[in-house]
Amino acid sequence: MSLASVIHKGGAHCRARRSQPRAVCTRCSASLQEALSRRQLLSAAAVTVYTLSRTPRPVIAAPEQSTEVREALAAALTACVPAGKAPAVLRLAFHDAGTFNVAAGDGGPNGSVVFELDRPESFGLKRGLKPVLDARTQLTGTAAENVSLADLIQVAGAHAVRLTGGPLITVPLGRLDAPASDPEGRMPAETLTAPELVAHFAAAGYSVRELVALAGAHTIGGKGFGAPLTFDNAYYKTLLARPWSDPTASADARAMASHIGLPSDQGLPDDAACLTWIQRYAADQDAWFDDFSAAYLKMGIMGASWRKGATVPGIMSLS
Repeated sequence: MSLASVIHKGGAHCRARRSQPRAVCTRCSASLQEALSRRQLLSAAAVTVYTLSRTPRPVIAAPEQSTEVREALAAALTACVPAGKAPAVLRLAFHDAGTFNVAAGDGGPNGSVVFELDRPESFGLKRGLKPVLDARTQLTGTAAENVSLADLIQVAGAHAVRLTGGPLITVPLGRLDAPASDPEGRMPAETLTAPELVAHFAAAGYSVRELVALAGAHTIGGKGFGAPLTFDNAYYKTLLARPWSDPTASADARAMASHIGLPSDQGLPDDAACLTWIQRYAADQDAWFDDFSAAYLKMGIMGASWRKGATVPGIMSLS
């Protein structure tokens, strides 16, 4: 199955897909690139799936794209993930996938975040993990009861985006869970400059465009970029306004504005390549929704290991 067949990005060029979520427009099809080399598929029998208590679960038995599985996932997440938890759940998805490194060939969306909660960069992740584990409990007895934790985390992140007004992203299923933590030191520090952030994301296989698109996830969560529970392009508009360095504002106002976002957020518009995409997304929310959807799907695929028999999706990269 191609990436285009599992994504409904909702951009201005794809209006038809709002009523036909599985349709693929010519522009999206033309932008598909050849998939990156994938690690050899692991035998499902050789992998043990763990929850926080390390209780083994079998790999998913039902067809991973079946309507019954999708409906069960949607019902459980709707019941267990309120809008107020959406930012934490989306952050969890980023942290689980954000350990991938191209050179090392390890890390990625594999559920290992449950073993990494004591790391400094994981502070607060339990707030996002709890509703996901609650949803997993609710899946017992449904067609989706054997969906991996890695899958559930990425689907929950997409659910959080949609719940707060963002695009509909249909995440492919079939990932295997890791039995242990990923290497440390893979998440970007909050104090990175724009060039350092670009280099960090490049090491994980992302372009500047993808970096800036994914950074927009900070628009929710009470970081000062517009309404805390509204997934919109206020993040980019704020970056362009640079209220933390506005020469016309009072010193007190600039001091207050300095608390908006992270230092790494505030430094993004200082980089010319990043600024190009910030300006585009500030002017066109649909364009950002398109690119965020594609970059989020890529994030949920890079480094993942897939169960035997799963339909391994291709990767669309944005240059």
